[in-house]
Amino acid sequence: MAEKLVCLDPGHGPGSVNASPDGTLREAEVCWDLSRRIAARLAGQGVRTLCTRAEDTRPELTERAGVSNRAGADCFLSIHTNAAGNSGWYDASGLELYTSAGPEDAPRNLLAARLAEAFRAAGVPLRSDPVKHYGYTVLTATRAPAVLVEYGFHTSRTDAARLKDPAWRERLAEATARGLCAWLGVAWREPAEDGAGLDAAVDRLAAAGLIDSPEYWKAGDYSA
Repeated sequence: MAEKLVCLDPGHGPGSVNASPDGTLREAEVCWDLSRRIAARLAGQGVRTLCTRAEDTRPELTERAGVSNRAGADCFLSIHTNAAGNSGWYDASGLELYTSAGPEDAPRNLLAARLAEAFRAAGVPLRSDPVKHYGYTVLTATRAPAVLVEYGFHTSRTDAARLKDPAWRERLAEATARGLCAWLGVAWREPAEDGAGLDAAVDRLAAAGLIDSPEYWKAGDYSA
């Protein structure tokens, strides 16, 4: 099977004012962090990723789509957090997904459905109508099946508290990767429980010249 390629689009970027009412949670930071976590999860499944921007850049929307189009990505995922109202905290909460339009059996909507299934299985609260259609530029200008995910409301006290939690971000990242793999037809492989996965990672670091004495690191006793 040919190696799959997913284009990840961390929403916004430097200078974005989107944040929780108390200023303790910034959408751009959450999006960047989630993109890194999702990429790591996909790499563990043998799926390649590319990113539409660097941490310190904020490309135009059409250029984000262009990154995916030029690379011939299998699918495109735009990563965001949501907002309600003009200021202050609001009750609106939960994750929701957007595609450009119907029909529901279009590849983009089948991708959104697989993602929604994975979020439900992971216990992630969804909006009552979790998959919506809207003509966002990154969805209409991208040739690959494209989905935009709002991972919760930064204007909700409940969602904001969750989004600050690294463990919650890991749950979101794994659920996202599982949904993407389900749509791509990539069988999910659980991490090795016997240390083989760690040993393989150590071997790769040693081969790249990033660490010395790989057997020391595999031994698991670093007190010496």
